[in-house]
Amino acid sequence: MAISRGLGKFAARFAVVSGIIFGNASKRVRAAALAADRVVVFATPVRFGRARANWIVSLGSPSQAPGNRAPGSNPAQVAISQGEQTIAQWEPAKGSIFISNGVPYIQELEHGSSAQAPNGMTAQAIQAAQAELRRGGLLRGL
Repeated sequence: MAISRGLGKFAARFAVVSGIIFGNASKRVRAAALAADRVVVFATPVRFGRARANWIVSLGSPSQAPGNRAPGSNPAQVAISQGEQTIAQWEPAKGSIFISNGVPYIQELEHGSSAQAPNGMTAQAIQAAQAELRRGGLLRGL
């Protein structure tokens, strides 16, 4: 009997600790996604703001939106607000977090067609996400 009680207490403690670890890891993943979203949005060159406004965060699969979101007076805020709202809803069961852009010329911008972003935007966003995960101890050696 003493052994089963001891294992029961261990299992209960383990459940609490694993819940804390899981919660912290989930917070770090959200923080990494937010960092990536902000970087990719602000690294996107602006002529009219359409490309910047059309970064869309989605859960489970990439957005299929056609990239026709109007930029408004602050295209970065349009994209970042949507990203923050979506990322706040993320939990591991919802799958991956995707950041995509459906404007037809986004690949040209990524590959340096604009002097404002000659090195693209996505590599910078990936680096920001990795740095955030490293800060949380979730990535080592990357």
